[in-house]
Amino acid sequence: MKLQCEVEVINRMLPTYGMRNRGKGARAVLSIGRHLDKITKLNSIYLMICTLKDKAGSKYKLKENIEQFFTRFVEDGKATVRLKEPAVDVCLSKVWDTEQDVRPVQ
Repeated sequence: MKLQCEVEVINRMLPTYGMRNRGKGARAVLSIGRHLDKITKLNSIYLMICTLKDKAGSKYKLKENIEQFFTRFVEDGKATVRLKEPAVDVCLSKVWDTEQDVRPVQ
């Protein structure tokens, strides 16, 4: 499944080091899929975020790694996925499905 959206990855550990996040999202393609780990030979489910600057993408393991979903504004095309490890929040906005071309009602 692929989604085109604005993505901002917020590191929750930055405030403990006295740093702030950039505070701006980037246009990205969000994919969810399986990947065969060569070492353990197990299939794992990953969330992959590809942007124009990072075409190879960032991968985040999802199985037993999702701390919380924030879906209060899902009707507006917004959601947040809080991951345990690494301690990041993946904030999604302006989401629509590229495979079905379904856009949220504005």
